[in-house]
Amino acid sequence: MLGGQDDALQAGIVETVRSAKNIEEAIFLLRDGLGLAHVSFHLNVSGAAPLDYPYVRTTLPSQWISRYVLRTYVGHDPVMREGFSTLRPFSWHELEMSEKEREFMEDARSHGIGAQGYSIPTVDRFSRRSLLSLTADLDLGLWAGFIRRHASSVIEISQVLHQKALNELGIGEPSGATLAPRERECLLWTARGKDSKDIAGILDLSEYTVRSYLRTARQKLQCRTLSQAVATATRQRIIDP
Repeated sequence: MLGGQDDALQAGIVETVRSAKNIEEAIFLLRDGLGLAHVSFHLNVSGAAPLDYPYVRTTLPSQWISRYVLRTYVGHDPVMREGFSTLRPFSWHELEMSEKEREFMEDARSHGIGAQGYSIPTVDRFSRRSLLSLTADLDLGLWAGFIRRHASSVIEISQVLHQKALNELGIGEPSGATLAPRERECLLWTARGKDSKDIAGILDLSEYTVRSYLRTARQKLQCRTLSQAVATATRQRIIDP
C-alpha cells in the first residue's frame, strides 16, 4: 500500500486505529495497513524525565528489544533524544548524531529495524508526551514521497494513540495544579538537590527568575515550603525526580 492510497483509504487507516481494542492491536494494524516494517509507541505520563519510558508498545522483534535493554542503548538512541525534546515530526535521516548514536543506528538497521524512519511527537496540555515512530525498508526518495502523502493521517493517528494509551492506563486529567514548564523544571531541579544559583546556570536564567518560578510553583501547589512543594509535585506526578 505504500504507493497509492487515496484519501478514503487513509481515512480508513485512521478509523481502524481508532477502533482497535488496545494500543498493541492498533500498532500492528497500522503497520500492516500502511505496509511498514515496524511501528513503536512510547508514552511518558509524568511530563518529566524524558528518558523514562513507563509505557512502550512496539512491533519490533523481541531479540532487538533484549539487545537494546542489555546494551543500555536508550542513552545512545537519537530518536528518543530528539522525540522527547521537540514538538515537530522528523525523519531519522535528518538527525544530527554523535559517533555513538551513528553506531547505534547502524546496529539497529542491521537487526532489521528498517532502512528509513519517521517519528511524530505529541504533547498534551498537561505536558504528557508520546512518540509514534514508523519505519520502512525503502530508499530515501520513496520514503520521502510516502511521508508527504501520509503526513496528515499519521499525525492524526499519533494523537489518537496518545489518547487511547491514556484511556488504557485509566489516566484522565490531573486533579492537582498545572505548573508552567519553567515552574516544573525549576521544581524538578530542586528535587534533584540543586539550589537557585545552580538551577539558574542549568536553565540559563537569572537567579531572581528561578526564585520567582519556584515561588509561583509553591503557591500553585498550596505549599508553605519548597520541600513540601517537591513532595506534592512528586506525589501528583507533576515531576519525576
